[in-house]
Amino acid sequence: MRSFLSAYIDFSDHEYELLISKAKLIEVNKNEQLLFANKAAEKIFFIKSGILRSYRIIEGVDITHHFFLENGFATDYESFLTRKHGDVYLETITDAVLYEFNRSTLFSFFEDFSKFEKIRTVIAENAYLKMVERLKDFQTKDLKERYLNLIDKNSKLFNLVSQKHIASYLGVAPQSLSRIKESVKQI
Repeated sequence: MRSFLSAYIDFSDHEYELLISKAKLIEVNKNEQLLFANKAAEKIFFIKSGILRSYRIIEGVDITHHFFLENGFATDYESFLTRKHGDVYLETITDAVLYEFNRSTLFSFFEDFSKFEKIRTVIAENAYLKMVERLKDFQTKDLKERYLNLIDKNSKLFNLVSQKHIASYLGVAPQSLSRIKESVKQI
């Protein structure tokens, strides 16, 4: 987390230790729920190791919203900001080591150390840019292009995440993903 943050903020060892003291370092097993729909997201996680997935249940169907990888933050950001009940679940895809921050504790820290307020901006900008890119991909690229783009950006997902989660993230049935994978192999 230190190297991630230092790309955006200058801070002393003491200031970093104060920030990290506000987090709880937790080890979480694969397939554990971290956040639930219909509850306000009061936690944000920095992923030291592992992969997380957010998803929605729509008409009984599990639809992957996002994958969160090492050295990034994960939460239901809309709910985290608004304090309203969210519609996203957050779970671990692999065993994970996370820094867990409570919303009120973190925001209180930002009031005391305003330079760290930049973290909120970085998280918000990253979330916005990822969603804009995803929307553009759905509007301008076919399934094969979206699949190849995902491989290019996150190839390790394909070794660690089930095909059904990848298919739902790409907006297709697993059978359609299988056909695309097969056609790519033939090239």
